[in-house]
Parts: sequence; C-alpha cells; structure tokens
Amino acid sequence: MGDLENGWTISDTFPAAGLSPGELTAGLDRAYAETTGWDDPTVTRLGFAMSAPHEVALSAWTRFLALNSNNVGVHTPFGAGRAGTRRLEREALLGLAGLLHADSADGYITSGATEAVLQGLRIGRNAVRADASSRVTLITSEYAHHSVTKAAEVLGLDLRTIAPGPSWVIEPEQLAQAVEAAIAAGATGIIVALTAGYYNSGLCDPVDQLAALLRRRAVQLADQVRFFCYVDAAHGGFIFPFSDPALAFDFRNVGVHAMALDPHKSGLLPYSCGVLLVRKGLLGHVTEASPVTGIVDSTLTGSRPGAAAAALWATIFGLGHSGFTAAIQECLRRRDLIADAIRAADPEAEIRPAPASPVVVAGFSTPDGLLPKEFTERYRLLAVSAPAPQGGRRSYHHFYAGHSLTDEQIARFATGLSEAVAQARAARARPGRGKADAGVPEQLRDIAADTDCFRHYIVHPPGRRDPDEPGYSFHTFLHRSATGEPLQVRDWGETATGRQAHVYAPDLADPFGNELFGVRTADYYVEVLDRSQQKLSLVGGVHFCVGTGEPGERVLMNLESTGEFRSLEYKFGEGEFTDEIQCFRDRVVVKLGKSARGFRRRAHSDEYSFSIDTSFECTVELADDDRPARLDMLRVSGDPLLPRRTHLLRQEYQRFPNRFFDIECTVVVGARSQDAWRLSDLVAASTADALVARSGLVGRCVPDVSGSAGELVVTTASLPAGRRTRMAVDTGVGQRMARLLPVFDVSEPERLRVDDVVAVADHGADLIRAHAAVRSTDGGSGTVLATAVGVAA
Repeated sequence: MGDLENGWTISDTFPAAGLSPGELTAGLDRAYAETTGWDDPTVTRLGFAMSAPHEVALSAWTRFLALNSNNVGVHTPFGAGRAGTRRLEREALLGLAGLLHADSADGYITSGATEAVLQGLRIGRNAVRADASSRVTLITSEYAHHSVTKAAEVLGLDLRTIAPGPSWVIEPEQLAQAVEAAIAAGATGIIVALTAGYYNSGLCDPVDQLAALLRRRAVQLADQVRFFCYVDAAHGGFIFPFSDPALAFDFRNVGVHAMALDPHKSGLLPYSCGVLLVRKGLLGHVTEASPVTGIVDSTLTGSRPGAAAAALWATIFGLGHSGFTAAIQECLRRRDLIADAIRAADPEAEIRPAPASPVVVAGFSTPDGLLPKEFTERYRLLAVSAPAPQGGRRSYHHFYAGHSLTDEQIARFATGLSEAVAQARAARARPGRGKADAGVPEQLRDIAADTDCFRHYIVHPPGRRDPDEPGYSFHTFLHRSATGEPLQVRDWGETATGRQAHVYAPDLADPFGNELFGVRTADYYVEVLDRSQQKLSLVGGVHFCVGTGEPGERVLMNLESTGEFRSLEYKFGEGEFTDEIQCFRDRVVVKLGKSARGFRRRAHSDEYSFSIDTSFECTVELADDDRPARLDMLRVSGDPLLPRRTHLLRQEYQRFPNRFFDIECTVVVGARSQDAWRLSDLVAASTADALVARSGLVGRCVPDVSGSAGELVVTTASLPAGRRTRMAVDTGVGQRMARLLPVFDVSEPERLRVDDVVAVADHGADLIRAHAAVRSTDGGSGTVLATAVGVAA
C-alpha cells in the first residue's frame, strides 16, 4: 500500500486471480492481529462509548447472518412485520418504544445514530416546511454530536448553535432566545435537536423543560411557525431508563417528536446497529412508493440486514429490564472507581460526574489541564475546552465506564494516572511552548520560507533521531522549543569573499553532531546534515539556498553525502504556493502549485506532522540516447477546477504525513534527441482536458511542458484567460554543474571543520550565481512572465 510508506494513496491493481487458502488466511490473520481486541492489556477505551457486544447478541447475529435476510422497509405500522427477522425488528422496536414512554411509535433499525439523526431531521424538515419557499432553522448546542451539523448541511437547514454555559447543557432561557432570534430572521419552521447524553460529558439537556417551551410556542404560533423537537439519545437511550427512570428525556413529553438510539454503544450490540423512533403519522413525510421495485420505503438506506434485528431482539428479550439495570448499575459503580482514582492522582482536579450516566469529567491541575500523549493514546482520551465554574474556559477529559471495563483495568489506570500527572507537572520545568518560530533565532526566521525542510523548528526528540537505533519513529516530530535545543547563532565575521557570515547549529560546541550546521550570509545559506539526518534526507547531505535578488525567486542546490552534485532547483513564488523546476543529471522535474507546511497535530501540543501538496508534477526522464519523447505515465487524482482543501485538517494528522498531487506524469526522451515534443500532444485527446493545475505564479491554469534541442520549456496560461508564464531550462544543467563543482564529502561530518564549510559555502554560492542565473520580469495581466534559467557552458 503506497499510502503507508509514502504518505499518499494511489490505486491498486485488482487481483487477476484469487489467493490460495493459505495466503488468504495469512492476510486475514495479519489484519486480525493488528486490530485491538477487547482483552488487549495495552489499550483501555476510557474515552469512548464502546463496549464488547453481549454473547446473546453475537450468537443471534451470527446465526441469522447467513440467511441474508433483507429487512427493507418499515415493519412497525399496522399489519407489517409478521414473520421472521421483520417480526423480530417490530417486536424489538415496540419494546423500546414502551421503555421510552411512547404510547405508540414507528421506526426502524438504522446503521447507527448518525443515520437516525439524518433521517429524523429529514422528517422534521419535511414536516415543518409548508412549501419550497419555507425557511427552516435547526437549533442545537455547540456540543451536539457532529452528525447533527452534518445533517444540517445535507438537508440545507439554517443552523443556529447555542454556546454552552457553565452547566454545559441548553438552558430554557438560551433556547427561548434562539427561537425568537430565528423567528425574527424569518424562519417559518424550527427544528430543535436536543441531546440525552452528550458525548463529552454524559449530561442530558433538560428535555422536559425545553420540549414544554417549544410546545407552548407551537400552540401560540400555530398559524405562523411549525416546531419539531428531536432528541439524540445515542448515548443515554440505553442508560437513563435503567439508571434514572424518572428522568423525563423521552416521549412522555408531548413536544418530543423523534429520537435516536445507538444499541451498539450502551445496548451491547455489535456494530452497526442504531434505532430511529418517531411518533405515529410522521413517517409519511419521507415515505416513497417505488414503481420499479414495488416497495414502499420510509427508510434512508433501503436494504437493511435482518441479522441486526435478530441480535437486537435477542438482547432486549434476553436481558430484560432487570438485566440491563444490573449492567448499567455496574457501569456506574466503575465510574465512581474512576473518579476515586482521579482524586487520588490529582487531589486538586475538578471532577464532574454525570448524574445517572457512566461518565466522569475531570479538569486536571496539570499545565493546561493536559496529560502526556502516551497516556492519552493508551486510554483513548481527548481533551476538550469547556466553560469552567469559576469563569473562563479550561481543558477537560471525559472517562466512560463501559460494560467491558474491568476493575483490574481501572487499577492499572489509577497507577498510570498518578505517573502521568507527575510527568505532566514535570514538563512545566522544560522550556515552554511558544510561537511557531520559537527556538529559531531572529537571523534565521526567513529560512523556513526558502525550503521544504522543517528541521529548523520541527524535529525528532533527542535520543530518537537515528533511524537505525531502537526507539526511532518517523512520526515523533516535536516543536524545537519543546526539546530544549533552540538553534544557536554566532557571528563568524567576514568570509574570503568579504561577506558577513553567521554560523548556526543546535549545539555550536558540537556543530556537526546534532542535526545540522549552517552558514548564513545576506544572499545565501548552506546547511550540512549530521549522520542521522543524512539517512533520512530526501535531498542529500548538503543543501545551498541562494537568493536571486528578485522577490520570491531562489535557487537551491543539493549535494549527496559523498559531496557529489545531486540537483539544482529553481523556485518561483512568494505566497504559500511555489512553482519549481528541479534539474538532476538524468531528469528534470516540473512542479506547479507546490505547498509544504508543518502542522501542529492537536491544540496545546508540541506534536507535529507535515504535508506536501503539489498540483502538477511532470518528470522528464533523460535517456542516454536520441529516442523520441513518449508519455510513460499520466495519473489524474484531483480536479483543480473544483475547490478543495489543499491540506488536511490538523486533527487528521494522526500518524502519517500527507502528500497529494492533482496530476502526475512522466515523459521519457533521449537526452540527445533533436525532435520537438509537447506534453499536450503526447496526452491522448480523451484526457487532454485533464491538464488543468494550480500555479504559484498565476493560480488556476492550463500547463504545458515542451522540449527541443536540449531545452525544456514550461508554460502556464491562467484560467480564465489572462496572465501567462514561460520558464525555460537547459536540460544539461545538472551534468554541467556536476563537472563544475568540487567534491565536498560530508559522509563523516564529525571530521569537518567550520572554516572549511564556510569556504565551500562561499565558493558554491558563487558558482550558482555565475552559472545558474535567473531572470524574471512581469508585465502584468495579459503579458508574458519570462523566466530564463540557464547555465553557461
């Protein structure tokens, strides 16, 4: 899988033939071993509402799965659900309706609460929408599950969120104000999505008060505004009826119209099994009769597995009210054990148990209220910023005592938490976190803009930098300010050519033994990497960066660790995106719209990943002959004509770095070929329209690459038509620079001397200036941006 090794995903070849039984078993065995089991001693799911399914549910699910029973349609209406798994679904749902105090109800088993939320809000939208011109507003809490906001987007609802106050739930005054604001803004239909068991707290909105408020306004405004009340009980639906039967969050409120439950969370069902229940008469707002299939369907997904119905029925009727009550009470007991463990580990922590819910929330007294990464990953914990009782906001962690949690796991957690709290407090003594450029001296702040190398401020932890040593991980980047190794800078004085120079390294007492050593002048910088960085580097052991004097233009030269020439790179563009031409001895690589960024993975952390996004990359392979040009590969992954997020959200960087290309192509041509060629001619007519890219110089454009008699030309024409660029390079530049440059071997960096590196840096920079000149002019919109890149013979 390319994405695991390289950070991006390309399609795999569909297998021509099936695997042997042994190979098939081995592949499945590997995946099974990689999947965390419920009895895995290294992982305890305290931050998520997950539990191992009950054996009764598993037995029924497995037994009925082979029948391939399709429970398409809804089986709660009169006369439906008469036999088989459809009857089991009907009986299970009507039993749940009774548990939730509905005199009668309709509903069906969904793939989970997310589908139930979407379908429930779809029913609400259609019910409150008088006609196509009606304006429907959805009101919910900022802490509502993200399935609610997804549904608002899918259904085209005006979304209004209520910021939680100190209670973390929606208060009647807040809802009343939100309703009046929506009416004042022209809403003729209002849907309110309440929560019975918030994901990050276990708390329940005061549904009885809020539903009564909505009911009163619905009566008062019967001729003007329609109201619909939805309750997301994905967490609490299988908890509150057994932990606090008096909690009126359900259909005993006449103002509640629909509700979602998630049996695969606290209902002891395997994934995936959700439930949607609605009052009678409401399903008609989404019912469709299909003349093609002859089926009348009120569901969102249509076909649904009967095995889920069998498992839900077996669990409800196999455990009964007494069985569920005993199971939930055991969860509450373990919740209290977790709270005791938190108090023992951090007596100053703010602890907020959720009434009637197996959730406890803690605000730790550690710096920023955070815990070490290794601890939070082991227990799957997530820090959330929320209002504090004394005012302001602070970070809280929530702990969920699921059915599968054991006293032994809690005991291990208690021991680990004490150590984690102590470790988090000790971290205060280390150099604090700072801005993105903290740890980088002022003289070096602009270097990050000249290179895709982030080692100036994003580095591996000390002691974990050698990929050949135990403990190394490619995914352990930290901010330099968190390592206690800010770059040191010293004034070197004049070089042999009269330049004023500075030298820099993480430790100038050992300049070549810790990541990098650099020489900096007003017009260039040169860096030499240590042994570990040379093993990891994609651009060799030494790299030069020389400014051209023109804004946004620079030349990079990279040398192998042996000191031999590797590549010469020309970069154009001042903003986030650059256009580049990279010249090697045997190939030229054109990159348009390249953006390299470092990302802090989570707020309030020092963990980093990185992302490289390139819109267009064309590699021209130079064969040692005179063969004509041919297209060897063309891969179109994205469409620059459509907007997209160029980098992932920081929360998506869980493990791997990201690389993305809109278009990748490879052309093979003889280095001595005299024939003219053009990429747009080599591409098949059926895919020629795919040649659209983003450029750092002109934005969205049509790119083309052409060659003739040792020259490579890159042109871009902006869309819509307007600005154009032309970049030309001698394809022999790599070979000639390799002959001009003296060998500077850095494979044993500890043998280097600072004055030798300064001398080589000066000489190399002058060679680049003399033999790799860059000229750029820009006449404005509608003219040609001519960029000549050449090397004297």
